[in-house]
Amino acid sequence: MENVAIVQCSDYKKQTIQGAIERIFDLLECNFSSGILLKPNMLSSLSPEQAVTTHPVILEVLSEILPHPVYIGDSPPNSQKTIELYWEKCGYASIASNTGATLVKLEGKSTIFQLNIAGKTVSFPVSDFGLNHPIFNLPKFKTHNITILTLCMKNLYGLIPGYPKGLLHTEFPQPESFNSFIVEFYRMISEKVIFNLVDAVEIMDGNGPASGRKRYYGYLIAGKNAVCVDFVCATLAGLKIHEIPFLRIYETKYGIPGTKIVGDEPEIIDNFQLPLSSVLFRIQRVSALSKFVNTVANHLNVIPVINHRKCVRCMECYNVCPANAISKDLKIDRKKCINCLCCFEVCQHKAIEVKKSFLARIILP
Repeated sequence: MENVAIVQCSDYKKQTIQGAIERIFDLLECNFSSGILLKPNMLSSLSPEQAVTTHPVILEVLSEILPHPVYIGDSPPNSQKTIELYWEKCGYASIASNTGATLVKLEGKSTIFQLNIAGKTVSFPVSDFGLNHPIFNLPKFKTHNITILTLCMKNLYGLIPGYPKGLLHTEFPQPESFNSFIVEFYRMISEKVIFNLVDAVEIMDGNGPASGRKRYYGYLIAGKNAVCVDFVCATLAGLKIHEIPFLRIYETKYGIPGTKIVGDEPEIIDNFQLPLSSVLFRIQRVSALSKFVNTVANHLNVIPVINHRKCVRCMECYNVCPANAISKDLKIDRKKCINCLCCFEVCQHKAIEVKKSFLARIILP
């Protein structure tokens, strides 16, 4: 039986965060050694107030109470921006300066691994720094158009350096195969992950992970098993295992361990809005329709659309697109686009929206 702690945390004041984390450590009887890598969600170079990245005060408290040395590292999606800008905007640079934690780049030396997903073998690098240090996983509670929720298991995808992450989307353009990769990748590195703590003080629903609706929830959720923590988070959002693709795949192949909640007992999040893609996923689970859906899958999906009235031509979408489907004049070639939504994730100006494709608008609710 795996314990998952849920502890009320009303705000991001340092005293509040520290009290909640210390209570979590007591509930789960935690004892940590030195040399830990804190792995936040550093999706974009945005301020903490936008609820896209793991709040820096959580990292500040951990950097002070964990045995040193403590490291902070993540690999954001491929971008022309320097990693230092991400550290600064997300608030991690000042945290490192104040606490003595060391900021590390995960884009350096890597080890190549292989996984076989749905009959396809892919090779990809994983950061050696991440592999050689115990990982303290710090995801943000958010939605995601490909995985429905992005939590502990998905956050570990950041251990793969930026550019290859995008290339993996071209290898697995269908959500089912990409979610299968997330499952197998987690299984591959799970022994490196010593703890998972989800920032759920402020969460995001709707079309996350960067352009959804910011909401207040007021909890930290933690445990030693990422699968169990993700399962509890899904339950708090009012969702079942079969509604979260990577949890459904994991349960079918490996089974989800028995889970016991300790600490507080929060209510289910009221009116939790799912991403637009969830409608397609629900259709695919209906056996009578799944064959039809798979037949027209290239036309029945959610697609990125550039809103040129909001666009400031920062070129982030152009730089991050793994399929080279976005031209320099910022037009999307639908024949090349694999609907990975990487462009949607990195756009800081919310100039890229997700919409149903033409066929999806006709067929789907």
